[in-house]
Amino acid sequence: MKEIADPRFSNASAPAHVSRALLRIVGERNGNAERVCLGLGFTPGDLARPGFRLSHRQSYLLVRRVIEQVGDNGLGLAIGGRQSAVSLGLVGLGMQACATLGTALELGLQYQRHAGAMLDYGMEIQGGTARLLLSPMFYEPGVVAFYMEEAFSSSLSIVRHLSGERLMPRVLRLDYPRPAHAELYEALFECPVRFAEPVNAIEFDPAWLTMPLATRDDAVAAEAVELLKEARWLDQERSELIEGLQREVRKQLEAPPSLAQLARQLNISERTLRRRIESAGLSYQGIIDETRRARALTLLARDDLTLAEVALQTGFSDARNFRRAFKRWTGSAPREARKHFLQDLGE
Repeated sequence: MKEIADPRFSNASAPAHVSRALLRIVGERNGNAERVCLGLGFTPGDLARPGFRLSHRQSYLLVRRVIEQVGDNGLGLAIGGRQSAVSLGLVGLGMQACATLGTALELGLQYQRHAGAMLDYGMEIQGGTARLLLSPMFYEPGVVAFYMEEAFSSSLSIVRHLSGERLMPRVLRLDYPRPAHAELYEALFECPVRFAEPVNAIEFDPAWLTMPLATRDDAVAAEAVELLKEARWLDQERSELIEGLQREVRKQLEAPPSLAQLARQLNISERTLRRRIESAGLSYQGIIDETRRARALTLLARDDLTLAEVALQTGFSDARNFRRAFKRWTGSAPREARKHFLQDLGE
């Protein structure tokens, strides 16, 4: 539960290509994409908007809902196997324009957040073996296997797309138990797959890194890097705006200021402020909800407050409305969350 309070979990920073692919799977399996997205703060149409971003919380909840609706028989493998360098947007374009596969992977690792990474990626070479290492950014046991499946299968698909070769890894190591659909791993990766390992890694021949790319274009690669650097500054400006709004909401959590009031404080029009919030993939009500959620998580760790007092300090005059909102935010009831917190503190 504590990991949910990590502010990175709520920042709208993840591109939507994996979420779009998830909804395509829902459609192919006769599911209801609109229903899957209901209450998450976006619609299927939003995912097609240029520049639209999701928070990791939204992405996690979408994955969980899709798994509940269509099952988890290698869903992450199916999604990842459809990816190519194009799926990574500007980062993928820069990778395609690199001189070698190694420089392409270095660029992808450097700008992995812009490419929508939902895990932390790293690469190392030891004893004549190169390996791509993955680790979760957040502890979410219900979906971590999906993210590992998607990340490793998409990495292999992208490497094959860039090189134009059907490259074969040496071994895939995963730190979770062997799933019922383990044979799908072996068919996709075409290498030994070992579960219950101490790391999550795909190992391969270091000679891959020196392979020249047929799509090399040094000028395009340089331009892509410049645009990615510029995007970092824009992301920082966007983050500072959202953090500023969150600070103002925290000051008056019981009765948050209106968007018009905040716009006057910032000396900009309400319309401009709303547009800037929407460009971050957020809404003002969403910012209020996230601030209340974070406050609630903090207060629930205190056993000297009743749930009614937590509700009041979080901005709810009605404890029942607070319980409903908290369940929507986290998937757990406030009492369950408090139980987890107190158990952790007692360890």
